[in-house]
Formats: sequence, C-alpha cells, structure tokens
Amino acid sequence: MLTVTWEDGSISRFVGEQLRWACPCAGCRGEAGIPGRLDTAKELPEEELRLQDVALVGQYALQIGFVSGHSTGIYTFRYLRSLAS
Repeated sequence: MLTVTWEDGSISRFVGEQLRWACPCAGCRGEAGIPGRLDTAKELPEEELRLQDVALVGQYALQIGFVSGHSTGIYTFRYLRSLAS
C-alpha cells in the first residue's frame, strides 16, 4: 500500500492493483493511435499488481515500480490526487 499525506492534511491510500490499472505510461495507455496494453487486458498476473518501490521524480511525481519489473509510469501528484477522489 502507498500512503500519501497531502499538504492540506488529507491522507490517500492506494493499493498496488489500483495503481497498476491506472498506469499512465505509453506502453499501458497507448500512443500514436495505438491502444496500450491495459486497454485490452482483462486481468493481470499477481506480480503486476504488487508494489515494489517508489521514487520521487523532481517535486511533481512518483515513479512506481511493481514486482513484475514494470516501472515506466510517472504518476504526477495531480494525477494521484484525482485517483483518490
């Protein structure tokens, strides 16, 4: 579970499955009119859904890594906040 405490004091908790299905990377979401992997997947293996690590990207985002090795998604804080709503 990833827990984020926002500047306004509110707290958001995200499980790996939620974050994996929300991955914003081009491979998952598609690019140049080509659908991404998550656009066609009905389910993902367990190792795709478990968080492994999190790294800060500048002061605006987190790069989230999963046990499967997938770690190309950059989750901006604005995007994470929208997922929590």
